[in-house]
Amino acid sequence: MKNRLLVVVMLVMGSAQVLAEEGMWRLDQLPVDEIAKRYGVELTPQDRQRLHWAVVRILAPGSGGTGTFASANGLILTNHHVALDCIRTSTLAEQNKGKADNLIESGFTAASRADELPCKRFRVQLQRSTVDVTAELDTVVKPDMDIAAVQRARQAKRNDLERACKEKKGDNFSCSVVAFNSGATSLLITYEDFNDIRLVYAPEKQFGYFGGDEMNFRFPRYVSDISVLRAYVGKDGSHGDYDPDHVPVRPEHYLRLSFDGVKEGDFALVAGFPGNTNRYRMSFSAIYNLEKGIPERIQDYKTELPLLRKYAAMKPQNQILLQERIFGLSNTLKYETDVLAALKTTNVVSERLQRERDFAAFLDENPTLDEKYGGALDAQRAVYANDVEANEDLDNALRWLQRSSVIGLASGLYEFAQERAKESDRDREPQYQERFWPDIRKALLDDEPVISELEVDLLEIAFEKALALKGEQRIPAVQKLAERLGSEATARSMAEAIVNGSSVTVSETRKKLIDSSPEEFEKSSDAALVFARHLESSLKDLRKRVRVLNEKLFRNRTQFARGMVAWKGEKLYPDANFTLRVTYGKVAGYTDKQGQKVPFGTQFGGMFELAEARGDTGDFALPRKLKTWREKIDEADYEKFAELPMVFVSTNDITGGNSGSALLNRDLQIVGLIFDGNEESMGSDWTYSEVSGRALSTDIRLALTIAREVHGAGWIVDELLTADKPVPTTAIR
Repeated sequence: MKNRLLVVVMLVMGSAQVLAEEGMWRLDQLPVDEIAKRYGVELTPQDRQRLHWAVVRILAPGSGGTGTFASANGLILTNHHVALDCIRTSTLAEQNKGKADNLIESGFTAASRADELPCKRFRVQLQRSTVDVTAELDTVVKPDMDIAAVQRARQAKRNDLERACKEKKGDNFSCSVVAFNSGATSLLITYEDFNDIRLVYAPEKQFGYFGGDEMNFRFPRYVSDISVLRAYVGKDGSHGDYDPDHVPVRPEHYLRLSFDGVKEGDFALVAGFPGNTNRYRMSFSAIYNLEKGIPERIQDYKTELPLLRKYAAMKPQNQILLQERIFGLSNTLKYETDVLAALKTTNVVSERLQRERDFAAFLDENPTLDEKYGGALDAQRAVYANDVEANEDLDNALRWLQRSSVIGLASGLYEFAQERAKESDRDREPQYQERFWPDIRKALLDDEPVISELEVDLLEIAFEKALALKGEQRIPAVQKLAERLGSEATARSMAEAIVNGSSVTVSETRKKLIDSSPEEFEKSSDAALVFARHLESSLKDLRKRVRVLNEKLFRNRTQFARGMVAWKGEKLYPDANFTLRVTYGKVAGYTDKQGQKVPFGTQFGGMFELAEARGDTGDFALPRKLKTWREKIDEADYEKFAELPMVFVSTNDITGGNSGSALLNRDLQIVGLIFDGNEESMGSDWTYSEVSGRALSTDIRLALTIAREVHGAGWIVDELLTADKPVPTTAIR
């Protein structure tokens, strides 16, 4: 599962302590005494520094996850699905050179370091430092400011802090002000960026996704969800994009592998970048998501996904182009559907309501604190009643318009020109500030093909939604286009007019436009650019509305979170926000929803048995190379391999973004790779269950045995197992 990993957290109402294994802890908050007491594991400051500088955040278009430096020569372990877009774009690049099959389906093993493939638009980040800037953000807020002015002042201060940090640190780094618990604390985080990332090894997709959507978020499971990447830098230490003269990164810290395996009750630690949890959200958010937010997102996914699958089935190149989008969307749909079912059948809302009653009772007994935090609940109730749903139909239509690559490229080019023309960053929209220009240029000049027919279908849906709007919510750009096409205008004809009347999907066109002035765009008769000019005010209004709404929500959540700290003490960990976190737990089986005991692990032979039981077809077909390997070995050898552990479960508290995180033993050695959560953890982003919610990991022994025996990746496995040896320039045969 790519964007969402699950296993959640429930607050203990009357105590300053959280449940035993609960918590996505910042390294500076990690309860080392509790870990030592419970598991006898002493984590030293040096251990925490190793975790800090060995674990990386992986950024890719439309996705992200976690990786771990696992050799002195820059090898990074992560999941297959985290690296999927790299595998996809590498396939396109190699096919353009007449060299490759579909690497998603066939897998990839570099024959040597020289054969490693560049990951297009991938970035790997090390979280280097954090500085508390809460006070700086709070001091810009004045008592007489309205909420829009508060939002502008805080945004301007964030921009100033990030810009100053970037200027100080230089080109190899990026800086971001990140809110923890909606701004109860804000940290300025510095990341070291590695931009030359290469694909070293990936098995067939069928290895990483055996069982397909049916088995997603389920256990028992039989997958080898692994990929191996390598980070490179210039010989001068620069961190630029791919260059054949670059050399492998020599990380200050990396984590070693262990083939000792795991057993029931073993200590398990996970360091990674969990994406988002809602454990300190108030009841209003839980009710809204249960009744409206999640159901409407599910409907959107169910509308878009069949279109992607339809066009992917038309020809092989479409399949490659759309594979990552299909995987991500189907995964998210499965996740949201399961979460909705879990929220309906659990006590999340009633738990929130009880917590709020207990919080109010605590404040009643503490008048000074009541004066500071007592208004948060009523204020948030008013925001949900008056603001949250006010513009939902309009905003949904605008977001559907932006699903179109044609509209996205046209709007991006036009707004980039306008923002560049402004005198300074303080006048520019946050996302168009100068430090982001290199990434904006890369995105706008990307030469990946666009499927025009799919664009028309997506835009038709968007225009249907836009044309259904009434009164002041009508979108001026849509009305102008309809008027131009006349009384016979339909959503379909409007979509065709935009797509067929534009050349912005042609990379040469965008190269000519990328440095053009706003005046040159005003003269253009390109249909998408004309529409983008008319649409710009609506997109700016959308962003402004969202920022102001978020400021209202965050202000109340901040007060509530600070009140919670006053109530329960400093032991509270922050909600996940795609920053570095550590969780601890143990390897443990569980009892499922049917009351059946589930062992903590599966074996490799179970994959063959399940494939046979399901006809060895579709999502349950054995990978082709695995079948070939099986035919070559005798029964005695097969029996030996069949006993290899394949997937195991642990109580670690994880969520989306933890995909690819290494699961570590008590010696901080890699024994598995986190890739998913089980069905019993589906309420996880809202409430943690140590009883039956589990994190799923691919056993590293199985993954590397498959890499060596089935895919001929022996030299890569050898480098991982002898991590401190010099990197070979040619394959070890």
